[in-house]
Amino acid sequence: MNDLTALVPPDGALCTDSFRQLADRLGGIPCEGASPWGYVNDPRHLANPTMPFIELLIAVGAVLAFVHAGVRLRRTGDATEVGVCLAAIVYVLVLEPPLYFPDLFGLGGVVPSTFVHNEFTIGLLYNRLPLYILLLYPALVYLAWSLVRCLGVRERVPGWRGIVLAAVCVGAVHQAFYAIFDQFGPSHLWWAWGPDLTKGRFLIGDVPMSSAVNFALVMPTAFALTCLVVLGRRPRTTVRSVLGPAVVCGVLTPLVSAPGQVPSTVIDAVATPGAAWGKAVLMGLVVVATAVLVVQLVAAWRRPAAAPADGRGWIGWYPPAYLALWLVTFAVLEVASPPAGVAAYLAPCYLVSVAVLLTVVRVLRRRSVPYVAQQGGHLGGDLAGEEADRPGPPRQPVAGGPVQPSGPHGGLGGLGPASQQPGDEAGLDVARP
Repeated sequence: MNDLTALVPPDGALCTDSFRQLADRLGGIPCEGASPWGYVNDPRHLANPTMPFIELLIAVGAVLAFVHAGVRLRRTGDATEVGVCLAAIVYVLVLEPPLYFPDLFGLGGVVPSTFVHNEFTIGLLYNRLPLYILLLYPALVYLAWSLVRCLGVRERVPGWRGIVLAAVCVGAVHQAFYAIFDQFGPSHLWWAWGPDLTKGRFLIGDVPMSSAVNFALVMPTAFALTCLVVLGRRPRTTVRSVLGPAVVCGVLTPLVSAPGQVPSTVIDAVATPGAAWGKAVLMGLVVVATAVLVVQLVAAWRRPAAAPADGRGWIGWYPPAYLALWLVTFAVLEVASPPAGVAAYLAPCYLVSVAVLLTVVRVLRRRSVPYVAQQGGHLGGDLAGEEADRPGPPRQPVAGGPVQPSGPHGGLGGLGPASQQPGDEAGLDVARP
């Protein structure tokens, strides 16, 4: 093909009337002649002074996610988490462009005018995809995945039931801290919701309930379920071994999430605008998923799972540390630049996020000597004393026995390929395969 201009969509397909209306609400976004590759702006001159902060916060989260996945691969030989990060990138590239350009994908009469992102410091794809949105998926979905892995759901609940519970917990954790972002963004010109989602529909403040249910809960649940089934079905020991499955997970997630989006779609279609029962049903989905998570939080608090094998060093504390950074950053932004959103909705979201944070910290502290001394520090000492009192040649500490591999490879088992033995928390040198 000699004429490369044939590959460039016509301005009429990019600069639709609905896009212009939403872009005007955000202060105006260039459309005609926009570069397919992207743009770079001065962060000091964006539409709202809070915008550089969310860009930086998300960029830090994405970098930490890939670093954490790489460290886990190096320490445990499990590349599943690398696959999860890559699948999240594929997921956003499959999901977002059809929402930006429904006419180009033949969805003009099916997909409504959903939203338009404002211009940030760096953006891609005809000024429609801010770089931070591309990074948001690995930053936040992987964070929820890592937090749930620390809870040890699949250790307590084996088989398919454990897989489903773990996936629902990922969705519930993601919904809790994503809702804080979702409530704050529109009022600070980060994006604008289309009238098809806000006029006569169910809202939480200015945010469509379909975002709280579908984007924040259902899709991350479907993503986690797909990754657990596809990536977790056999050992993944190299980056190459996860490339194909990661693409499959990213492509399948919108399809797997479709059944979970049916309640929102049906209620929006048949319920009278603002009907209390419709809003109650949609919020009920969030409440049920959160209740499932709370049960697992209580179980993990009462009997913490063994700390993950990749939990050593500063990178092992990445999940709770980044969640804490996320919560503190938004708390500061909400005080410095109100409004924050609907307080009655944000309060339980913050509460659930803090509960997850404290529970994961409790699990990770199992590796520290002070925690073992408090919870049962007699373990190592008593065993050593018993060994000293026994006649015969010295014997190896009980904790030095062979390590048994955990259940299914990869996924949210919490331990990866190597399980932790009693006494490992106390600093004993446990051999690992």
